[in-house]
Amino acid sequence: MKQSAIAMIIGVLLGAAGSSFFSRGSDSDPEPQAQPGAVATLPALPEPYYTVLFENDAVRIVDHVLEVGDSEPEHTHAPMVAYFVEGATVMITEANDSTWEATIPTGAFLADSLYWWTHSLENTGGTPLHSILVEFKGESTAR
Repeated sequence: MKQSAIAMIIGVLLGAAGSSFFSRGSDSDPEPQAQPGAVATLPALPEPYYTVLFENDAVRIVDHVLEVGDSEPEHTHAPMVAYFVEGATVMITEANDSTWEATIPTGAFLADSLYWWTHSLENTGGTPLHSILVEFKGESTAR
């Protein structure tokens, strides 16, 4: 049952390219840098918020839960798509110390994260945040 749910989510995620609910950054962001060669191992994600469901040479699929009031330390994601099983209001602090709030609706996608993304995250809303991430390995751009 769990594997079929994961397969369904991946199919939905991969079919949703370009339907993101928010975009990050500004015109003053630095230009992306090419990441040299293929990535064999992705950066570790902070526990207990992330659980790896599946990983192979191409992708890492991660279950992510951030309870109300919890904060994650700074961490880095590879280029990815995400589906929000349960939305929440979060405060995001990026590596350049810019901070912004996002209210993520249940059922939303983050489908335009084509860059490596370093940030910390705090759940400032009244519901847990629950998402499924598909992080892509291989040549990409860094942010």
